[in-house]
Amino acid sequence: MRTFPAILFSLSFLEVSATCVQADSRPLKIQPYAHLTIDGWSLLEGGAGSGQRGFGLVDLGADFVLSERLEGHVGGFLYLGDRDVDGFTGDFGVYSNIITDTRYNLFTAWLQHSFSDSYIRMGQLASDETFYVSEGGSLFLNSNFGALPSVSANLSAPLFSVGAAGAEYQRQLANGYFQIGVYAGDSGPGDRDDHGFQWKAGGDAGYFYIAERGWQLHSDSSLPTQIKIGVYFHSGSFESFNNGSYSKGNAAFYAVLDQSLSESVSLFARIGINPESEYNVIDRYFDIGLYWQGIISSRPEDTFGIAYSHSHFGNDFRHATAIEENRPITNEQVLEVTYQSTFLHGWQAQPSLQYIINPFNASEDAFVAGIRLSVGY
Repeated sequence: MRTFPAILFSLSFLEVSATCVQADSRPLKIQPYAHLTIDGWSLLEGGAGSGQRGFGLVDLGADFVLSERLEGHVGGFLYLGDRDVDGFTGDFGVYSNIITDTRYNLFTAWLQHSFSDSYIRMGQLASDETFYVSEGGSLFLNSNFGALPSVSANLSAPLFSVGAAGAEYQRQLANGYFQIGVYAGDSGPGDRDDHGFQWKAGGDAGYFYIAERGWQLHSDSSLPTQIKIGVYFHSGSFESFNNGSYSKGNAAFYAVLDQSLSESVSLFARIGINPESEYNVIDRYFDIGLYWQGIISSRPEDTFGIAYSHSHFGNDFRHATAIEENRPITNEQVLEVTYQSTFLHGWQAQPSLQYIINPFNASEDAFVAGIRLSVGY
């Protein structure tokens, strides 16, 4: 999508917002927010380089209520600092989940109409804010534990930090929910000149369709369990790693588990399977982790976590990129240990240690240490 259509999209959004405000006599409720995240990292051993890296992300936006059933959101990012991943740890999955090639962009902007047991949301959306989310996985800093690599590595779907036009519908059920989404098939290049509106839809870009069923299981005699099973289909054109030909369509499925083991200990696990190895960089993905709240009795809100991820590269991709001959690896693995603590005035400090096995762009395993400082208002 180019500049002029993007402007029309923005004006349409604002026009709908204004119309809805006029239709409701109650005052508009706006809740602005600002969140600052600062990362500092040091490569302790191996990887593709040496030294330290530092960067930061400013997340700005607002949530607003237009009427009893109509609400909205707008949010964007400003990123400052190093982007050099290949020359540092060399990992495919990226050691920090705030690294982005964009400088500043409008990330999401949407309107949501709620019904008695469902809602529909339309606008500029990001699929990883609604689908394949694990509450436990969100604790960890390596980007593998955010958007599933079996999605982010294979599709140009709207994910952090570049959204795209789309629509989502969710319906609450007796024991969980069902939700579907459709988005523009190409969210854009996500480079320094992409400010959020370079998405494309239809034709070779196609559309990204996804559906997810979630179960929330809880009774007086059991600990909370959440299970999610999802499938997606991308209707765009995909290039074969075998012969360079193009084919329409790419489908896969995933599953997510968040399980409480006690009042303070929880487990999460996710899998992603992409059957068509010929068109996918990662054809299988798996992660699992544990996290404890209040592991130090005097600090009940602190959280300690340990997690492992395994990204399996497709056979056709390995042969096409010659890593099969130069370094006969089939996967990249990450082990992360982290501790999240809150201190003065709402600031959070979160150190992280990551051991990266078979980093894609390095000849040695990488051992990296980092610390994240964040605060939100």
